This record gives sequence, C-alpha cells and structure tokens, in this order.
Amino acid sequence: MTPRTARLLRMFRNILLTLLVLLLGVFAAAYATMRLSLPILDGDRPLAKLASAVSITRDERGTAVIEAKSLTDAMRALGYVHAQERFFEMDLARRSAAGELSALLGPATLAMDKDKRRHRLRTRMSAMWQMLPANERVWVTNYCEGVNAGLDALAARPWQYFVLRTSPEPWQEVDSLLVVAEMYFMLQARGFEERFQEIQLRKQVGDKLFDWLKPSGGAWDATLDGGAIVSPLVPTAAELDTRKTPPAAAHVSAGEFANDLLPGSNNWAVGGALTQHGGAMLANDMHLGFGVPNIWFRTELKIGDGAGAMRIAGVTLPGLPAIVVGSNGHIAWGFTNSYGQWFDWVALAKDDGSEKAARVTRRETITVKGATSVELDVRETAWGPILQSDDAADYALSWVLYRDGAVNSHPANMMFARNVDQAIAIAQRSGIPHQNVVIADQQGNIAWTIMGRIPVSESVPREAPRGRVTEVSALRTQWLAPDRYPLIRNPAAHRLWTANNRQLSGAGQAVIGDGGFDLGARGMQIRDRLREKNVFVETDLYAIQLDAEARFLRRWAVLAKQVASREKKPLAADVVGILSRWNGRADIDQVGYRVARAFRLRVIDELWKSWMAAAAPGYAGKMNAGARSEYAAWQAIEAEAANLLPQPFVTWDEFLAAQIIAVANELVTANGSLQNATWGQRNMVAIQHPFSRALPWVGRFLNMPTAPLAGDNHMPRVATPSFGASERLVVSPGHEEQGILTMPGGQSGHPLSPFYGAGHREWLEGAATPLLAGAAQHRMQLTP
Repeated sequence: MTPRTARLLRMFRNILLTLLVLLLGVFAAAYATMRLSLPILDGDRPLAKLASAVSITRDERGTAVIEAKSLTDAMRALGYVHAQERFFEMDLARRSAAGELSALLGPATLAMDKDKRRHRLRTRMSAMWQMLPANERVWVTNYCEGVNAGLDALAARPWQYFVLRTSPEPWQEVDSLLVVAEMYFMLQARGFEERFQEIQLRKQVGDKLFDWLKPSGGAWDATLDGGAIVSPLVPTAAELDTRKTPPAAAHVSAGEFANDLLPGSNNWAVGGALTQHGGAMLANDMHLGFGVPNIWFRTELKIGDGAGAMRIAGVTLPGLPAIVVGSNGHIAWGFTNSYGQWFDWVALAKDDGSEKAARVTRRETITVKGATSVELDVRETAWGPILQSDDAADYALSWVLYRDGAVNSHPANMMFARNVDQAIAIAQRSGIPHQNVVIADQQGNIAWTIMGRIPVSESVPREAPRGRVTEVSALRTQWLAPDRYPLIRNPAAHRLWTANNRQLSGAGQAVIGDGGFDLGARGMQIRDRLREKNVFVETDLYAIQLDAEARFLRRWAVLAKQVASREKKPLAADVVGILSRWNGRADIDQVGYRVARAFRLRVIDELWKSWMAAAAPGYAGKMNAGARSEYAAWQAIEAEAANLLPQPFVTWDEFLAAQIIAVANELVTANGSLQNATWGQRNMVAIQHPFSRALPWVGRFLNMPTAPLAGDNHMPRVATPSFGASERLVVSPGHEEQGILTMPGGQSGHPLSPFYGAGHREWLEGAATPLLAGAAQHRMQLTP
C-alpha cells in the first residue's frame, strides 16, 4: 500500500467515524427530546385552582385512577392526565371536526378540511357553548384548564409536534364540543352521500323497484318488540328484466374484498332474574376503526370521601370530561350506534326566490401549513348548507347537529345515576350522536332507549321511506319530549340486545327512522345466544363477545357446496372438500369460511351491477350493494327468476357456478393453492399510527404488532384488519371486581411509555383483563 493510499483510507475512515458520531448524536438528541415529552407518572405536582389534593395512580395497564374530593377537582385532574397522554390525538379530533387539519399537517389534508368546513362547526359549536347552562359549563371549564395545565407541565411539547415542526395550541372549552361533533361525523355522516344517491335512484327506478332493491328490513331483523318486516315481492319482468339489456360491461368484482361494515357496536343486558346475585349485568363492545393509540382511555374516578364516596370505572374519550361507558356501582351503561334518520335532504328549486329558500354565502378561510391559505364559499339556507345540486334543484342538508341543543354536557350526569329510571331521564335529555343505550342497575332492572336529542315535526311521527327528500313542511324542527321516547324497560324475557340493527317494528320506530340499519344477523345471533342460558356470569357474556360462529353464512356455504358439487372441474372438487370440512366459524385456520364469504359477496356484487345496468342505465357504479341487498339477492336465487339473471348466463346454476369457480381461482392466484387461503391470511389485524400512513418505515416502531384475527362482520365478534371492537366491557353494577375490560391498544400516545401497547396482546388473544385497576405501580399527587 502506498503512503498516498494509506492517507486516503485514513481520511475516509475519519469521515465515516465523524458521520457515525454525528448520526448517533442526532439519534441521541431525538431520543432525549422524546423522553422529555413523556407523561409525568410519579411525584407531587402543582395544579392551580384545586380545592384539595388529587391522587393519580397507574397500574400495569396504565389505568388512570383519579381520587378527588369533588367533581370539579376530578375533572381538572382528568384534563391534566388526558393532555399529558393524548394531547396530539385530542388536537386532531378538534381540528378534524372544524376543518382545520391543514394548519397542522399541510396540503395533504386540504380536501378533508374543505369537506368539513362546509358545516362551519367551529362557529356552530361556539354558539352552542354560549347556550350551555352554567352547571354544565363548569365541568368543561375545569377540564379545559386541567388540559392546558397538563400540557404546560410537560418538560417538552408532545413529540408529534417536534416531528411536524410546530407547537400545540391551547385547549378551549369549545374544543370539547368539537370532539362530540367529530363523533357525530364518525357515526352519522357516512349516510349523507348514501341517502342522496338513494334519492336519485328512486327517481330513476320508481318506488316499487327501489323498495325491493333497498328494503327497510326482512327476515334477519331481531327487533326488541318481536315484530318483523315483510320483504317486498320479487319484481316481475315488466318491472325489471336483465334480458332486455346487453351484458354489463366487464369489471372486476369486489369479491372477498367488498365489505358492508358499519361503524357501530354490540351491547346487551340480562336482568337480575338471570344472575346469581340478583343484580343486572351489561356487556358492551363498541366497533370503530382501529388506531394507535386506541380511541378510549381506561379510567377510574373516585369522588368524595367517607360513606358518600363514589367510584366510576370505565373508559373516557380524551377531549371530554366524563366516563363514556362504564359502571358506578349502581348502574352500568353501554352504547351502540342507533342508525336512525338524523338528517334530511331538502330540495330547493333553482328559481325559488322565496325568503326561506334564500342562499347566503359564507366565506371560510382554511389555513394551510407551508402554503397559501384557501378561501371556501359555503352556501347556506335556513335549514343548513347546500351540499348537492342537480339540474332541477339545490339540496340543503338539515342535520340535527346544526340544531341548538344537539351537543351538551348532560351525558356526564350518567356517571351519578342511581338506578335505571334516573339513567333513562338523563339519556333522553343528552346532546350526543344518537345511541342505543342499554342500562343495567344493581336492583336487577334493565332498560333500552335512545340517548340523544330526537328531532320531530309538528305532524304525527311517521317513518319516512328511504330515498326521498323531505318536504319543508315536514322538517323536524322540534325536540321530542322525553315522555314520548321509545323505551323498553324490564322485558318479560329479562334480556335486551342491540347491534346496529332495527330496534323496533312498531310506532316507536317512526321517531327513530331508518338511517341505514345493519342487516340484523349480529343482533339475531346475540339474541339467540342469550336464550341458550338462564343464569349468567360475566364470563358467559364475554364469551358471546368472542363468538365467531358464522350462522348467517351457513346457507351461502350450503349453496356454494351444492353448486360446486355439480361442476366437473378439479377446482370445484377442492371447493366441495373444503366446505365439507369447514367448522362453521370465522377462525384463522379456516378456508371454508373465506370461500363461503367471498362467494356471497361476489354473487351479490354481480347481481347488483346487473340490476343497476337494467334498471338505471348510467347509474351503475354510483352506489354499491349494501348489507341489506342480501334480501333481494336471496329472493332472486330462490325464485330462479329468469328476468333477474345476469347476462349472458342462461340458467341460475350456470351463473352461480361461474361465481364459485371465479372465487376459487382468485384465491388460488393470491395464495398459491386453495388450501393456503385461510381466513387468517386475509384477516390480519393492522392497527396503525397516523404517522405510519405517511411514513411507512416508521410503522415498525409505532404500529401494533400484526397477527391473524378470528371473527368478521355479521357475527358478534366483529373483526377486520382495521375495524372491530375498540373495547370489550362486561360488568354488573356493584360487582365491578368481577368486571372485564379489554382494549386493542394501550393508554398512551407516547411510544416510549410503558403503556403504549399495554393490553393489546390480551385483546388479540381474547383474554379477559379486569375492569378495575390492579396494584398501583406509579403514584402522583396534584396539589393546590
């Protein structure tokens, strides 16, 4: 080696070492900064305006146990804890509702902000805040001040703001109302476009055919009053005939990747006559999109001292000063989304110059980080913003969220209800997105009602058919009186259940309306499971939450097997064998479930597209077949109606055989062989941090571990890769020590926290973790 070469090698080595040292320094600085933003878990900390000291402990799962002598102190401390653990997620929620994400995240979220800003919710929620009674405002104010104190107490701003190179803005009282508004969006807004498309479809196909294509219910309904909805008759050739139209254009079927999931939940209760101790028992698993951290936050509040002290255990929603669902020793309560009709489309003729139909333009300015602000003009009417138009009319959205009183702090009173009747009264005056609330009390009583303000018109309530605009004279401009709310209290069978299905069949359903109920199969399976026993303990109800039996899919599996058995192709024989060996469940090792499921979805998809091509030319593709298309599809198959058979098939056997073979081929292509196409290969849980969507390489550090997951839709154990049980709760009030609570993700939003992924493995495996906190591992005291 020459001296020159040696010098070059030494220089190259020194450069590499220098770069390595610099890189290590950057990582060390980043790590140190991350650690500075960790939540405070131990020691004494000041918190202004406390009346007395507040104790906060954490167990191995990070459950926050807050002990305070007064409610206001407890709310102040809850805000402090939420800010330290979840301020960034709270910030996203308020910004999302208000259409202000782009100020934090840049142009990538501009389309989302434009969509949300049309509702002008910061303006509307600010007005609602001013209207709240003083006793409700004080809770929010104390919580808000606690949030800002918790944020300021961090040694460094939350780590996400370092990544985004910005700083958090203080919490305001109205932001808590915006968090409720964001839940309105999550649970109700997906119906806006769907309902508008139904209006257009009804115009094209007429009432009779629309009601068959989009039925209000059918045989799978499991209503609480036992009533049934009769399916419409199969259309005649004069009403719908696929033979008069050319075959639909070639397309890729949605197949097994189609889905008809609804944001929703399961909940049910059994009365004291069915428990060993005579108290009622509640189960609740709320189904939402998965994320990191999980949407809910495990919390126990211990308020007061001595004999009058109360313990409330359950989950909170960071951004709100209340236990959302849980138990207080006297009552337990849980929710499912009601799917009532909580909005209307109002058609306004383009040439309508009347005072009421006047369009007023409001200009909104959307701030965009790193780019020029964007101006957005919003046309508003007396009933709401104009969000759709066609050649004949403008369509204004009249949404209950726009009404004064749609959001309030009254739901927090549920934490202190002493019995079912007090809880019912609170539910019927609460301003939240409308929920089926099921309540169980220590005396053994159970009840169901709607929690949320129900709008009504002056006329007699009548369930409005889907796919119609609402006449101005029939708009619901008043709040329903509590004594007129639909209510079921202590049914004779001592059992109640809801699963986003149609709740009632009688007059009570008219005030709820049809906002897009789920098919009902989940509710029916829960109802039938509850009928299998006459005495229940907590683990019995938890077992129903984990029930992955696919009862709904049985007839599709039988049909697929029958069709495949008549085919002579080798692949058809494989299908028959696989379906013969299927255990009837959505277990991760099952191929039969995946085959039957994909067959059903493909058949419905192909039928729907064929019918749209025949009934509404040019409309196909604007609306997908929903869960309730099951009724029309099965009727057509059973009737073997030639006028409903997709072209170019000559017989129904030929059509069905083509679908099962296509499904088998797709599975072989994707998995190498049919035997490898297990449900677990398809249903891999993917719980992601928001940053990993923009920066996939950080997913290995921020996302929850990936694993196959049992369960699916149309069964109690709702489980898909990114959607499912955001919590599972089982509790009998007064017996919280036997209560169960599991969540798919941890408490903290900080990846260096010991609670970041705590509880995920137990949730994944179906292990029953306790509702109440275990031994304290961290202790902090907030002092005046």
